Amino acid sequence: MLKGSCLLTVGLVAVALPAAAYGQTGPGGCTSAGTHGMCWVEATDPGRPAYGVAHPGRGPAQQAGGHAVGKPQFACVDQQWTPPPAGDPLWGGHSPSDGSLKLLICQGGGALLGWPRVVFAPNGQPVVVPQVSPAELAEQAISEMGLSAPDIRLAPPADSPHGATIGFPVWMWTTRREATVGPVTRTASAGSITVTATATLAKIDWSLGDGTTVSCPGPGTEFSDDLAGQPSPTCGHVYRGLVAGGVAGIKATSRWEIRWSGGGQSAFRTMALTSSARLPVREIRTLNTRGPR
Repeated sequence: MLKGSCLLTVGLVAVALPAAAYGQTGPGGCTSAGTHGMCWVEATDPGRPAYGVAHPGRGPAQQAGGHAVGKPQFACVDQQWTPPPAGDPLWGGHSPSDGSLKLLICQGGGALLGWPRVVFAPNGQPVVVPQVSPAELAEQAISEMGLSAPDIRLAPPADSPHGATIGFPVWMWTTRREATVGPVTRTASAGSITVTATATLAKIDWSLGDGTTVSCPGPGTEFSDDLAGQPSPTCGHVYRGLVAGGVAGIKATSRWEIRWSGGGQSAFRTMALTSSARLPVREIRTLNTRGPR
C-alpha cells in the first residue's frame, strides 16, 4: 500500500485522512469532492483529528460525540511529492506559475482504486477530482477477487519417487477453492456508480511436458486409491514415451472469463493464470523367460 493513503475501517470512524481532502464548500457546509452526488462531511471527536466521510448524495448520520456513521464510498487525499520540472508532459502545457500539480490517491468501498492520478490545480481554485469510470471500478472489483492459478494435484503425485509410468493413466486436477475454480463475484462502488464483476473458470489447459496439451473443461476429478489403474473421467493423460531428462515439466493454465456491468456500461474480458510442477516419467520393462521343456 502506498504510504499516506486513506485508511478505511469498519466502525464509528470511517475514513482517516493523513493529508488534506480537497473540495469546494457548498450550502449547509457540504464540501463537494468534485464527483457527481458526492460531498465531504467533517466529523470531529474531542482528542482526535477531523475525519472525512464521503457518501453518495448525502451526508452521514451523526451520533453524539461527533462520530460519523455510514459506509464510506469514495475519498481522495493529496500526497506529498516532488512535481516534475516545467515542460514535463504531466503539466499538460500549464506553467508552474499558474498553479501546481497534485498527486491524488483515491479510495472507495474499502480498497484503493486504479489511481494515483496527477491533476493540475490553478492558483486560488480547488482541486477537481476526476470522476471514477465504471472500467476503473471493474478493475478494482477484479483485483479483489484474488483469482489464482491452478493448485496442481497429480496422481501419481509430483513428489512420488517413481512418478508416472509409460502406458499408465495420470490424473490431473486442482484443489477446489473459490479462487481456483470460481465463480467469484465482487462489487466496487464510488459515488453513485456501482460495478459488479463475475469471474468464471472456463477451462484449464495442461501442458504435459511431452509436447501434448490437454484442455479440461473444469477443475478435474480428484483421484482416490480405489480408482488406481483407471483413467480420469474428466482430466487425464497417458505418457507414450520417455521425456527429456526423465522429468516432465507440467504447466496448468486456468482460463477465466470475466463479465462486469454497472454505471450504464458492461464488458467482457479474459484472464490466464499459470502454475507449474514436475513429474518423473519412467518406463517399466519386463523380461519373459521360458524354461526348458
